[in-house]
Amino acid sequence: MAYLGPKKLQAKFLFGLGTIVLFLGVFFASGMYFHLSSLLDAQVRDRADLVFGSVSSVQSYVREVLRPKMFQTLPEDEFIIEAMSSSYISRAIMDRLDLSDTAYHYRRVAENARNPLFEINSQEADLLQYFRTNEGKHYWEGYREINGKDYYIKARPVIFKESCLTCHGTPSDAPPVLLDRYGAERGFDHEEDATDGLVVVGVPVDGAVAKIREATMGYAALYGGGMLIFFGLVQMFFNRLIMTNLRRLIQKFRNLFDVEPELGVTQKLEQEDEIEEVMQGLEELGDHLHSVHHQLREHSVNLEQMVEVRTHELRDEADERRSDVGLFVQLLDGLNKSHSRRDMWKYSLPLIVRRFKAVQGGFVCMFASRSYYTWPEGLQRPELPGNWKEILVEVKPFYEDNKAYIPVGASDEYSEGILCLEWEEGKGLKEQDRDVLRALGHQLGIAMENLSALNNLLRQKGMLQAIVEGIGDPLLLMDSSRSVVLANQAARELATSFGGALSDDACGRLFHDGGVFGECPFPASLRQGEPMSQVVETDDGRNFALNVFPVTGGAAGERQGVIYVRDITQERRMLETMQQSEKLATVGQLAAGLAHEMNNPLGVIKCYAELLKGAEPGQEIGSDAEVILKHATQAQNVLQDLLNFARPKQAELVELDIGTVVSNSMSVFRLQAQQQGVTLRKDFAPNLPSVVANEQSVEQILANLLKNGLDAVDPGTGVITVLISHDIRTDMILLRVRDNGPGVSDKNIKSLFDPFFSTKEVGKGTGLGLAVVYGLVQEMHGTIDVKNDDGAVFSIRLPRASGDKE
Repeated sequence: MAYLGPKKLQAKFLFGLGTIVLFLGVFFASGMYFHLSSLLDAQVRDRADLVFGSVSSVQSYVREVLRPKMFQTLPEDEFIIEAMSSSYISRAIMDRLDLSDTAYHYRRVAENARNPLFEINSQEADLLQYFRTNEGKHYWEGYREINGKDYYIKARPVIFKESCLTCHGTPSDAPPVLLDRYGAERGFDHEEDATDGLVVVGVPVDGAVAKIREATMGYAALYGGGMLIFFGLVQMFFNRLIMTNLRRLIQKFRNLFDVEPELGVTQKLEQEDEIEEVMQGLEELGDHLHSVHHQLREHSVNLEQMVEVRTHELRDEADERRSDVGLFVQLLDGLNKSHSRRDMWKYSLPLIVRRFKAVQGGFVCMFASRSYYTWPEGLQRPELPGNWKEILVEVKPFYEDNKAYIPVGASDEYSEGILCLEWEEGKGLKEQDRDVLRALGHQLGIAMENLSALNNLLRQKGMLQAIVEGIGDPLLLMDSSRSVVLANQAARELATSFGGALSDDACGRLFHDGGVFGECPFPASLRQGEPMSQVVETDDGRNFALNVFPVTGGAAGERQGVIYVRDITQERRMLETMQQSEKLATVGQLAAGLAHEMNNPLGVIKCYAELLKGAEPGQEIGSDAEVILKHATQAQNVLQDLLNFARPKQAELVELDIGTVVSNSMSVFRLQAQQQGVTLRKDFAPNLPSVVANEQSVEQILANLLKNGLDAVDPGTGVITVLISHDIRTDMILLRVRDNGPGVSDKNIKSLFDPFFSTKEVGKGTGLGLAVVYGLVQEMHGTIDVKNDDGAVFSIRLPRASGDKE
């Protein structure tokens, strides 16, 4: 209700009361927030200490009990990483705790780490520098943001002792098993008592902070709701005790006056609370009533004259609107009969000039041919103003004393030309006709665009018909009922080759169920709305590739499909012959080379073995045994070379655009995938960084993985997806090849990258493809792994160009 609005005394009272209540609410809410925060600090500190204690206990046990016991048990040069390396064991135990699932953060890192995944990052480098500067400090703790989340972090330094230098000093002192597994490039050259590493434990605090905030906000909301009720009660009693009499007076004025000025006086009474202001409002109301009475008397004298003038203006305006309607009707009739722009302007210009009572008119086309049209005919090209470019670009009319320039275009962002009208001196366009003329320019622009579209459509129809007939392979357009809408001559000739007639109907019967091509993929492609391919062998021994492409057309969006048929009989025979020849050639070369290389050392071994067999007792045979050993070693080296024959040479690593290289490689397999009915997709993240890799190696890797994927998925339903993204956690480029095949069994995953290991049938794989992939990835300082996720997923991580950190 209006009387519940703020009054002067009431506003002061409520403002003071509200300030006190707000101050108390903020004070108690702040106290509650800081108390809960202190409890959170104590809780996360205890959790971090517990994790640190667990890690320290494991490492202490390894150094003081397990490692000395292993040294006593094992030979002197033996070293088992899984049982003697404190770093390895502590990481393995923490990984088994599934810290990623519990949102804890644990890292044991170092400078020049043996595993690049545990190389120290920029945030951890700051902590390492802190411990180097403050040598007496054993721990650092505080809050930091990691991967967009807030954590309570506790870190301690890793100091390399004398026992650590066995594995982290010089490569020459390191156990052989360590060098075989990790190489001699990383993890060495650390010095005794050097602070070169960190153990970092993080406890997430986002959820707890959010709950504290929710509790504080809930308390504040409850407090605010109570205060609103309190304020409502105070306002109700204030109005009832003070404003009752003034409310009666205002209601009386409301019943007597309903005109805007009188309502302004009543509103003023509602805003004040002093009796003097009420009296002042009554005096102003009396003065206003007197003024209104005088104005009514003067208005009644001139009312008749004003009505007569306005009636004349309305009659003229109505006549003009009727003329506008007639003009648009005539233009619409003429545009339907026009077949070109010249016909349109020849019909329209006289009507426009007569409607707006101009002397002459014209249209200048600015983009197509810079042609122009005038009426009366035969006039020179209309002169355009100096700002004609602004008229076209801004699509705004321009008016001079006796001239008008109207942009003609189908939209407010594009104009094809300018409509020019000219009147006699002293005359011009009426102000109310400008909107009509602007709308007329828009309609004429739409008509011009429609005429152009119609002409282009007719030309394209003829061109499309010529293209379809010019295609040498059979091509058909069929509707959902498998009736032929369009077919080329090659399709009709295909029907005759199977004993049919040279007609479209005969072409359609080829693709019916039970026809020449059997179960055609046409219905399934229309249902799923996706292209499908199928290779069909007919009864006469010919092979055809059927490609179906669904399209929307016909009445009410009826589904239609394009069928493209290609005879691949000769191609398949040639491919089979080539594949068989290549297999035989490879086997022959391998056999010949192996026989040649192995025959010589084995012949020598046999010869000297015969000599040893016939030697007399006591005769010196050391030299003969040395020859046998030498040639046996040579034979062993030949076998080792055979195992490594597929390993590529060390390639030069450069910066590459990984998206471009992968796209080019995928394009090679699209035809093969299409022939097998396999969908080949790619999903690349935007703005990918460059990688440090070798282009040929990346292409060879992708080729092997795509070939395996094509062999694994089912034709017709197979999907292979190549994904590229930037792994922010490891700062590496992640390349994944995913298929929806049966995947890899758990027992085969560990052996999948071993040379000569294959899950394919005998004769369908050498077992060297994934071994080559593994070697190439290792040479580019990357990693590769495989897992099952509704099919096999190969994940390759390559270093980014700007991500090589010391």
